[in-house]
Amino acid sequence: MVDFTEEETQALPAVMRALAPVMESIGWDRPLGQLSRNDMHRLIVRTIESFRIEMAEIAAAESEVPF
Repeated sequence: MVDFTEEETQALPAVMRALAPVMESIGWDRPLGQLSRNDMHRLIVRTIESFRIEMAEIAAAESEVPF
């Protein structure tokens, strides 16, 4: 199990929201073992993209000067 930083934990809900439309198009009831290579690629790319975007937004918000 991976120990997430506080920021990574904060990013997870945004990643889940980003994955929902992909899962909807694939089908929530399909086992992972039945996914095509393209389906897996889409899931991985969407996960990484959304995680990077959310982490950048968190970092930007934390680095804002409060005055």
